[in-house]
Amino acid sequence: MAMAAAGTPPKQATERRRRRPGTIARLVWWANMALAVLLLATYLAPRTPPVVFWPLALLAFAYPYQLVLHAALIVFWAMVRWRRAWLSLATVLIGWGHVGDHFQLFGRDEPPATVTGTPVKLLSWNVRLFDLYNWTHNEESRQAIFRKLEAENAGILCLQEFHENTADRTFRTKSALVEDLGYAHHHDRYSQHTRERHHFGIATFSRHPIVGRGHIELPENPDNQCIWSDIAIGPDTVRVYNAHLASYHFGDGDRAFIAGLSTDMDRTVLEQGGRRILKLLRKALRSRSREIGSIVRHIRASPHPVVYCGDLNDVPMSYSYRQLRLLLHDAFRGSGSGTGGTYIGELPRMRIDHVLHDDRVTSWGFVTHPEEASDHRAVSCWMALR
Repeated sequence: MAMAAAGTPPKQATERRRRRPGTIARLVWWANMALAVLLLATYLAPRTPPVVFWPLALLAFAYPYQLVLHAALIVFWAMVRWRRAWLSLATVLIGWGHVGDHFQLFGRDEPPATVTGTPVKLLSWNVRLFDLYNWTHNEESRQAIFRKLEAENAGILCLQEFHENTADRTFRTKSALVEDLGYAHHHDRYSQHTRERHHFGIATFSRHPIVGRGHIELPENPDNQCIWSDIAIGPDTVRVYNAHLASYHFGDGDRAFIAGLSTDMDRTVLEQGGRRILKLLRKALRSRSREIGSIVRHIRASPHPVVYCGDLNDVPMSYSYRQLRLLLHDAFRGSGSGTGGTYIGELPRMRIDHVLHDDRVTSWGFVTHPEEASDHRAVSCWMALR
């Protein structure tokens, strides 16, 4: 009887053939290696300014989905060839510090023992102009937003995409917050005005006195704004930054293109639409990196403890977010739970609305609220000086 290989008994040769990976396993292994390289490249995104190389910033948005794929691969290899699970496991562990920015198991509802200042609740929300242009339901949306604000009863409100109409008392916003909800102190700034006396901008409302105020010039696009308000909370003063940074400015056609993406789409339509989407992404990514540079410089010079909140329009794996995190602590990471996704639009479940603070402030009870009265969810937390 002929032997399968010189010097190898037939039984051992049969066992070796059984251990060889099949075609599917080989394809999965090659895909696993490609995904590992992609994840390693993603770790460079927070450290690479988009003005230098913007395509890396696109990988930042895919980070949570990459984690899910690698988790599936780890399970697959654990059942098929367990040693190969180490590739995905090691690649994920290299960037383990980023996982906490995207997912937290348990929140913290109680203040730490180090609190010395007066506790105050802060709520930040991109209210999308109170749904002004949804003519058939805007009053319902506005009422839903105000019911939520009244229920939360926050000491400080930071509202982005704020709308005020000084001519029409039927669609009340600013006066309702001041007169009906009792926010005696406010700081608002508008970038657009219409003949009908509609004003569009950003606003901070407070139950505590605002003793100083100003804004940071973002000249590249005046619609992107950052205001700061020095708020006296008991004997202390805290500087609260409220910002709305560069968005992608997708039009109705762009949203329809994204929603209709499929493998059978006409090639010309796909190329034209894809080029436009990439152009808008590149412009916004580069603009935000410059805007956040101006804000970070201003924060460094603050004479008071700092709280930063608003619509960053960027995820935790981004360059802009990292620039803030080099100075500040993320309230979600400290006391949030789940994924904390705030955006409800074309990229659902992305956490692009943030609350951060410096070492002199502590926070607890971070909540991402479930209501969908806007295309963003509100976020809130309690905070006080240490």
